[in-house]
Amino acid sequence: MSVFDPSRPSVLGPEASLVQGVQVSDRQLADLLHPAGGEVLVARLDGTWLSQQLPPGVAILELARAAQEHAEVVRAILDADGLTPQEQKLTSLNAAFHHDALLIQIPAGFQHAQPLRLVRLLSVAPQVVLFPLTLVVVGEGSRVSIVEEYVGLPATEGSPEERGNAAHTINGRIELILEPHATVRYCRIQRWAAGAHEFLLQRATLREGAQLDMVNINIGGRVSKTHVIAQLLGAQAMSRVYGFVFGHDRQHVDFHSLQDHQAPRTMSDLLYKAALTDASRMIYTGLIRIAKAAKQTDAYQANHNLLLSQQAKAETVPMLEILADDVRCKHGATIGPVDEEQLFYLMSRGIPRTLAERILVRGFVEPIIQQVPGEALQQRLLEELEGSLLPTPS
Repeated sequence: MSVFDPSRPSVLGPEASLVQGVQVSDRQLADLLHPAGGEVLVARLDGTWLSQQLPPGVAILELARAAQEHAEVVRAILDADGLTPQEQKLTSLNAAFHHDALLIQIPAGFQHAQPLRLVRLLSVAPQVVLFPLTLVVVGEGSRVSIVEEYVGLPATEGSPEERGNAAHTINGRIELILEPHATVRYCRIQRWAAGAHEFLLQRATLREGAQLDMVNINIGGRVSKTHVIAQLLGAQAMSRVYGFVFGHDRQHVDFHSLQDHQAPRTMSDLLYKAALTDASRMIYTGLIRIAKAAKQTDAYQANHNLLLSQQAKAETVPMLEILADDVRCKHGATIGPVDEEQLFYLMSRGIPRTLAERILVRGFVEPIIQQVPGEALQQRLLEELEGSLLPTPS
């Protein structure tokens, strides 16, 4: 394996030898461990730092140290209520057995144009359970962009197909705390191995005037069950949640969202898309909840599913729970194949059918990818998805 390209800047430090046994292609590893362009890149492999070059003032602490130095902050986040009994079971397991747990602290008043990209490489093996945990606290008035990439590295024993398809479980938790008037762009990119069964709780808590743009890109895994919560606790808080699922083979994706408005004059927007090939399946359940105190709230929710094979299936269940007057809430959902009328329009302009399909599928995916911080990373993701999703022109 030749990981290092002298023509490309590397983030790897003295621990570079740790990656030599990783079961991943040279191209994939180079993309993960070299900056896409314009971001600050840090990387970890199984709880060991490969690099940790951070902007001044930003701290990423392992949870054992964070619990000693910031005990009240950590305890308040982990003990936060508002979860269902089923979610509490999973979060209790995560708290008890957390693996590669981190606290990311952004100080008050922090301003940084470059995104912070954290790549987390985790080795997996048959019947193993991993418990990744990330706590993000963004201080008052700060402005920051964060990208987290989770990558599952298959076991070294057996054939490549056996290594990738070996069943294993990931019970993850991500908590984002936005203090008053903080502005955050957060993106999670999931590239688990093909045998992964993932259960994830991802919750953002917004104080007064805080603004959040949150993106989830799901590419890997066999089964993925994700619950994303945007909890707006302060007046004039605003959240925009985006997501994209690439379903392939017999992959099953179950996505739940909750836009929880607890304060007046709050706004939330959600757009979640899935492109499904082979015999993959997507189930979306979304709830907009408006508490009695949350007057003058504006909330929208949309889920769109593109079926790229006869065997692919999607279900969508949008819901509203409104306890206040003077609010505006809307939702919408679509399920279907590539639109034949749009195909006909492009083909009538002399574009071959296969190329016309590529154009339409790219147009379906691109609005979500554009929400990822950093143009270079956006382009890399588009190229990756084009190679997997779109038919090759003849």
